[in-house]
Amino acid sequence: DDAADCVDCVVGKFVDHTGSDDASDCVDCVAGKYVDATGSSSSSDCIECVAGKYIDVAGSDAASDCIDCVVGKYIAVTGSNEAADCIDCPAGKYVEKENACSVFLGGTFRFCNGFCAVGCPGAWNDEPSDCVDCAAGKYQTLAGQDSDTCIDCVSGKYVSSTGSDGSEDCIACAAGKYHTHVGSADPVDCIDCVAGKYSAVEGGNHASACIDCVAGKYSTTDGSPSESNCIACGAGRYVATAGSTDAAACIACAAGRYVATAGSDGMEDCIACDAGRYGAAGGTDS
Repeated sequence: DDAADCVDCVVGKFVDHTGSDDASDCVDCVAGKYVDATGSSSSSDCIECVAGKYIDVAGSDAASDCIDCVVGKYIAVTGSNEAADCIDCPAGKYVEKENACSVFLGGTFRFCNGFCAVGCPGAWNDEPSDCVDCAAGKYQTLAGQDSDTCIDCVSGKYVSSTGSDGSEDCIACAAGKYHTHVGSADPVDCIDCVAGKYSAVEGGNHASACIDCVAGKYSTTDGSPSESNCIACGAGRYVATAGSTDAAACIACAAGRYVATAGSDGMEDCIACDAGRYGAAGGTDS
């Protein structure tokens, strides 16, 4: 006989018409929404879970019923109603563990933008930008990663951009160069082969990739990418050792001997003048 006799629908429910005569007339807020007040009279009173969270059951009565997407995933829209709405961070990116700070500082702390904080602006994992690029020098082939499990480029290769999603993004050091460490992020990490050596292959990962110019030849420049950069000692001269770095390493044939061809690699290549002839100077070519 009095309005006070009318009973509010409980939290999590609403009824949008008059004359209801039973609690069963109160309708659950749909999955993805909740209402934390009694007596709701419209479906619009049901509040969507914020981006980054979902509810997969109807009739929820508190914001705390909204469930975080697991680490490695995000939702950019509100009102999500199942875990499947959470999207994997793409390959080449990861999301840091949301409980990384909680372990040390208590359950109210989260890791947010590189810092431990009581709360992040908005929700956790609520937009693609929450997914962190793998650093330069690294890559990740798998989606949905929940920590920095990015893989180093192998020695002899580098990648200077962030967010790489495959080993093929790692670039081989150029011919004439090598690099011994993993995870390189810059082509300047590639080291020139020293003078007297060359490397015709890309991606060298040790100084041993650099090959000596053969005996009879020398090279004066660093970073030679081809055997053709090795210069033959001139006619009348030889060098018996590999890896020579200067024309001065080429030795003149002794007086009375000559060699007519370039690139000689030993004293035995120097030919004695014929009987009845002589050579007063060393280093001659005829």
